[in-house]
Order: sequence, then structure tokens, then C-alpha cells
Amino acid sequence: MNYKVFGLIFLFFVFAASICNASDTSARVRYMGTANFSMPTGFTRSAVCYISDNSNTSMLISQAVFGNLLEFSMLRRLNGNNKGKNSLNLKAKILEEGSIIPNIVYGIGDLNTQLGSKIFYFAGSKNIEAFGVQLHAGFYKDPVTTDKKMFYGIEKMVFPLVTLSAERNDDVDAYGIKLSPYPGVSLEFAQRNRKEEIYNINYYRSF
Repeated sequence: MNYKVFGLIFLFFVFAASICNASDTSARVRYMGTANFSMPTGFTRSAVCYISDNSNTSMLISQAVFGNLLEFSMLRRLNGNNKGKNSLNLKAKILEEGSIIPNIVYGIGDLNTQLGSKIFYFAGSKNIEAFGVQLHAGFYKDPVTTDKKMFYGIEKMVFPLVTLSAERNDDVDAYGIKLSPYPGVSLEFAQRNRKEEIYNINYYRSF
């Protein structure tokens, strides 16, 4: 075989593998605990969430303990290539929200390394009640490149039962709406990158 042709084929497969790897990494850093849409917030709480993200379905079960000091969660993947690989996650509150300071957590995603190495992150969230706004931000250590990457989110209540929400991670935006038809229940719809659809049904528990 011509060496130039072989070289081109080799480069093609390396490039294709890098694209798949980047896509896998992007998906891995989602749902590491209770979230805005898919990126973790700086709050700890108990919840059960059914997720349909770009046709990949999962269940996220979260439990806060020790007065919301810790949040343990499990992401159970129901279909796709990673079906049956259930990731365990942990959030630990390190700063309580005050009049000025945000609530801040330290988190570890995929504690049991179901999809690779653990993912470490910090996240902060702040309520601005006068404007009906919640702000979220944080950064995580990319499990492949080890680079630090930022993520941001905002929620704005426009009616008592309707909230507009957005988040940005790794230069990709997601925009959507959250409806609260019943106390403790949230129905969420969003689009990521204007093509991936996200449907979440959240039930927030008080125990």
C-alpha cells in the first residue's frame, strides 16, 4: 500500500477517535448530582429525576444527608452503549449561602469509575430573591485532558409556576423552560446546541 495513502487513513482514524472521545467526555460531565439542566448546581438536595437527553434515558436518584451537608446520587443509565453502568456521585457543601456569599460545594462524579477516571468539580449557586433569579457557576477537571473547564447557569422565574433557564458548558449553550404544576415537581424542556433535546421530570423530596 502507498505510504501516503496509509498515512492519510491513519490520520483519519485518529481524528475520528478524537471526536468520539471529546463527545464521550462532554456527556460524562453531565448529571453529577442535582443540576440546573445537566450541569451541577451549588445546592444539595434530595430528588428523583427521569432524564431523556438526546434520546439517552437515565434515572438520577439523589439523597441529601446530615442537614444537606452531603448529597449522594446515582445516575442509572437505561439505554445506549453505557446501559447498566451506574455512576455514583458525591457533593459536599463547603460554604453556606448568605446575604452576599453563594452556596458552594465540592463534588466528585463517577466515584466508582464506571466510565473512566473520577471527575472533580466545584460549583456555586446564589439566590437573588428580589429578581426571582438563581445564578450557578463552577469548574471541573476534564477527565481526559485534565484541563479546568468552566460552566455557568441562570434561572429566572417569569410567572409563579414558570421559570426560564439556561446553562453553558465547554462553549455549548442549553436554553429551556421549567414548569412546576405541583409542589415538588418540575417538568423541564431544553435544547442544547440548538439540536439536542432534553426532557427532565424532577420530583424533589423533603426527606
